[in-house]
Amino acid sequence: MQHSRKQDNPIPLTFATYRKDRKNNINKKHHLNAMYTPIIKISQRGVLLLTLTCFASYPRLNAHINSDSTKQKHETAELYEEIRPCTKKHQEDTAKLNEQAQNGYWGDMGDGTYRNPIIAADFSDPDPIRVGDDFYMVTSTFETSPGVTVLHSKDLVNWEIIGAVFDDLSKVSPAFSFRKMRRYNGGVYAPCIRYHKGKFYVYVNLYTDGMFVATTRNPAGKWDVQPLKDKFGQPLQVEGWTDPCPIWDENGNAYLASSTPGKNWFGYLFQMSPDGTQLLDAETEHMKQRGIVYEYPKGGTLYSRNYSTEGNKLYRRNGYYYLLHIEFLDGGNGAGTYVYRSRNLYGTKADGSPGTPGDIGTYEIKRIDPHGNPYRQVLPGQGGLVDTPDGRWYWIAQFNRYGSDGRTPCLVPVTWIDDWPVIGDSVSSPNEYGKMCWRAAKPVQSSHTTLPHGSDDFSFSTLKKLWAWNHQPDSSHWSLSVRPGFLRLYADATADSTDSFFKAANTLHQRYMSSDTVIITIKVDVTGTTQGQKAGLTHFNGGVHYAFCGIADYGNSKHIIYEADGKSKNGPRLPSNLKTLYIRSVSGFEKRDTNRQYTTEGQHFLYSIDGQNFYPFGDEYRMGTGNFRGDMVGICTYNNQNNRGYIDVDKFHYHIKNKPATRP
Repeated sequence: MQHSRKQDNPIPLTFATYRKDRKNNINKKHHLNAMYTPIIKISQRGVLLLTLTCFASYPRLNAHINSDSTKQKHETAELYEEIRPCTKKHQEDTAKLNEQAQNGYWGDMGDGTYRNPIIAADFSDPDPIRVGDDFYMVTSTFETSPGVTVLHSKDLVNWEIIGAVFDDLSKVSPAFSFRKMRRYNGGVYAPCIRYHKGKFYVYVNLYTDGMFVATTRNPAGKWDVQPLKDKFGQPLQVEGWTDPCPIWDENGNAYLASSTPGKNWFGYLFQMSPDGTQLLDAETEHMKQRGIVYEYPKGGTLYSRNYSTEGNKLYRRNGYYYLLHIEFLDGGNGAGTYVYRSRNLYGTKADGSPGTPGDIGTYEIKRIDPHGNPYRQVLPGQGGLVDTPDGRWYWIAQFNRYGSDGRTPCLVPVTWIDDWPVIGDSVSSPNEYGKMCWRAAKPVQSSHTTLPHGSDDFSFSTLKKLWAWNHQPDSSHWSLSVRPGFLRLYADATADSTDSFFKAANTLHQRYMSSDTVIITIKVDVTGTTQGQKAGLTHFNGGVHYAFCGIADYGNSKHIIYEADGKSKNGPRLPSNLKTLYIRSVSGFEKRDTNRQYTTEGQHFLYSIDGQNFYPFGDEYRMGTGNFRGDMVGICTYNNQNNRGYIDVDKFHYHIKNKPATRP
């Protein structure tokens, strides 16, 4: 139930309109005429935004953007293009369109098409399924709680977070708890979701804590999570196993594929009980060993001896079994996405008989990922296949861009040729590589648009599912009921009692959605802070880098503070009677540094005491990846001197300026 609240003025987010003479000047300078119909705006940050309805002049504009002329750069700042077809011929020429579509826009374009990535945020290791007319997807969450994000979509483009599998990761291991916070670069890796006989199954190997299976009849509700058991009924509490995927054959027999990174980074097939809870050729003690080649019947059946096999997926179609995996490194077939095909799950022997557990046959093998640019740097990697109700197929996989948005999911069409799936556009033979699809028609046409993250005024009695915590939170240190309409966060000491941000409990956050302009503002009542307390808005990744701006309470005074990677800077003293503080983060795609191997994106903070006048403070923070995680943005508070202080968060406003379609 939503609480009634006193209405106040919205946080201003204004964009200046352009002058007519400025528009005419741009037209003349770039030799544009009426057929281009430019739309020009100047953003709040002084960035000139240019939209064209035809892309014929793109090379000329690109040359101008890349010019060394300071005058030209000052005049144009950054040019962003909404590349739209001008004629029917252009609409049909998807190859040309794809060449032009690699820019800051993403997701639903609002005109029946989408651009990749479908979500410019760190939803890594995506695995999709379809049940009727509904699509579901699960993604990795690593140290974040709740664990294993569950998303829902009606069109494969617009996704909404509907729940999570693990509600309390500290029950798995105390290392996830707010008192330890020791699961950076560990935790929940690459889950897989399947639907079998009216029940949803999620399989996931916590890289540091063992194998698990979760079941439910309602993916938006509570999941029953249990350790996967070995053939003796013992929990498979083994480290280093990742990327599981189950399959049931036509007779109800169940199997599971999984990998084990390390010295012998190979892929294995296991027999599984029909209810999906027990591996019948696995022994926990044998599989606890690291760096060995596991043996049947104690460690499954080795099906891929190619180094760096991971991202396992199992499918059945038209009488064939398909074992998909990626090879992340070049030690086997070479980095790429591969499919092993056979009429038999365990391959086919030379005499035509089926392979069996412990006696593997051979497979037909093809590389099927979009080809062209270097695999690890640009093109999508680990992901899964999914079909639409009308029989078309797609691949949702992650970009490997290593930027502030992390590993982002993209949607690429799949063509079946001679019973081989070929990923990408412009394919006519199973021996061809498809081209990466940057823009295409939505698989299912709908006018509804949504994003997995967005604003919150904390008016509900329960926390929205778009939020997550850095490790398992202390439930006694946050509340939505103490002061209805506000999120109260109580400060506590860090897990190691040092001034370490990555040991601060109860940091509430969302994934950063990289866009042309991103403005995130919090409105906080700071009257409850006490001496030693810090509180504010933060950007951080998976335990490596962070930046924070907010309030520092020194007892006899309160100051604005900026901190990044352990180095802090005190700002102006705040009024002694200050009640409300606003902290704003401003970033955007136009500040992306593309000259580095690992892409970063510029961000800076501002503060206000009246919600109208914002003042910059602190240094530019270069948002980037860390421990497989993209950037996250959230609210934090901690205090190593006492645990009596608190803040009341009134609003979290998440604004992105990305495309003509309405966005939160």
